[in-house]
Amino acid sequence: MMRRGTIWAVGLLVCGLAGGADGPLRAETVLLAPSRGQLPQDIGSDDRSKLALVEHPQLGSKALRVTGLPGDSFGSGAPAVRDWTRFGSLRFTVFHPGQKPLRLSLTIVHQGSVDYPTRVDAPFAVRPGLNRVEFHIAGLRNVNGTVPQLNQVRRWYIACAEDQQAEVLFFGDFVLTPGQGSAPSATAAAPAGQGYRITGRVGQFPVDLVVRPLAEGERPTDGKPRRLKRVPVRYDPARVERIRRTKMPPVRRVVMFHTPEADRIVSALEVFPPDHPINQTVEHWPVHPNSQAIIRSIGSDKPLRYNPDMAYVIVPPNQPRVPVRITLYADESDPGPFPVPENVPLEGWPQGFRQFHPELRMTLDALQRDTHNLGGDRHALVLDPVNRMLYEFYQMKRTDRGWQASSAAVFDLKTNRLRPQGWTSADAAGLPIFPLVVRYDELKRGMVEHAMRVTVRRTRRAYVAPATHFASRLDDPNLPRMGERLRLKRDFDISGFSPEVQAILKGLKKYGMIVADNGLDWAISVAPDPRIPDMHAQLRRIPGSAFEVVVAPWDAEVLGP
Repeated sequence: MMRRGTIWAVGLLVCGLAGGADGPLRAETVLLAPSRGQLPQDIGSDDRSKLALVEHPQLGSKALRVTGLPGDSFGSGAPAVRDWTRFGSLRFTVFHPGQKPLRLSLTIVHQGSVDYPTRVDAPFAVRPGLNRVEFHIAGLRNVNGTVPQLNQVRRWYIACAEDQQAEVLFFGDFVLTPGQGSAPSATAAAPAGQGYRITGRVGQFPVDLVVRPLAEGERPTDGKPRRLKRVPVRYDPARVERIRRTKMPPVRRVVMFHTPEADRIVSALEVFPPDHPINQTVEHWPVHPNSQAIIRSIGSDKPLRYNPDMAYVIVPPNQPRVPVRITLYADESDPGPFPVPENVPLEGWPQGFRQFHPELRMTLDALQRDTHNLGGDRHALVLDPVNRMLYEFYQMKRTDRGWQASSAAVFDLKTNRLRPQGWTSADAAGLPIFPLVVRYDELKRGMVEHAMRVTVRRTRRAYVAPATHFASRLDDPNLPRMGERLRLKRDFDISGFSPEVQAILKGLKKYGMIVADNGLDWAISVAPDPRIPDMHAQLRRIPGSAFEVVVAPWDAEVLGP
């Protein structure tokens, strides 16, 4: 699973702003002026980045030298100039002495920011040498595509992801320029998805316009802008009634997933409320305006496939809790201890290893300890059906000191509560894994009655609910977001497939699949249950062009705020 470095800032203080509070507009207003000896008083971490004022000939005078910025940030927690709507742009210079381009971001937390999607997080790139960066204020947008409330800016900062390579960067003055003046020239460039503010006069009439180029997919074939209508939330009442009238057998011991006992338990388990996004039917959802381009980016000619990967274990309500040491994403993990049994299966065990690595003759203990040094995602899923709680781990490993994992996520299956915005989970998108996995009992029943987990190789630097996290640095609007919903087209003929494959295809028409991680294109997750027949040859008869991207009722990026 591909991850991104978390961009964050803690306790940023006032940078000593020139120009005073929001008073009369002058030629320009300085947010941070290293040329005048101004230095941020704090940064995102306590000791990772080092700030200093140095003479820099390429920037004309003193500059802010930032050493060790990747994974850190600097800016202002209480800017004296709070109303940015009075200005035309934010400009600053950056000197990059390295050899490769570097991706940074400008983050703005404002009056309307209540979570990650409702703040501005605008990426930009700096090339080796001197860079002049400009953001047009009127063109800035929140992460979810809505218009930010920049009349009351609460915090701004420059951040860099942990996976970038830059030891030193030099920054010049950060300046807000007034909105009055001529329109930008025809050769001027705005960041992707942003627009231009054009002010001035036409004859005796004042002009203040925002010009934003339409993104691909925003203009239909007739050339007229189009806006999709919101659709109602629907779920299948018959499914809910069947689950609720099925009596769950007592759960008094640990039960492995590939057993008839597990089938009886999960068949009676209500996984999330009926109106949870994973349980909603999508037959009536409109097709995304950019569906064809997104499908092409994944691969119109590439086949559907599956991974026999996501095993799980069922534990009783009194299962002893044990500590799990979190090694990588502790700040985005839920606290333990956790009800992890000794025989918790890891990703791919047993059928995945029997099918793809028969020569290893992998035992569960060897897999838990990674004695073959295979590495990988090593997902572990622990289900407490009595309390309706789910515990999921990424890169789980057993050591002589006990269990360790890169991350831990806990889901209450009784609620629709999502992960905190911006948090990952055992999956890159911040989604639960178990509710999206195809199980043996579902195939025997004749239909998978929930959305399914799918991976694609390239995703966008964005997410849509129920996802809470992205794992990409790419801004191409033709790429799918984490949480993107795809549906098998209604007219796709499924009559020539086996009953097990038809159960999957019926579910893909009714519930669809959700982009949950970066991985093989068009790969859905199936439990590695030896009782499930080989379905590879049949699924490979289904091309990517048989799918379409659909729009959720809450999708603000497409439907608008």
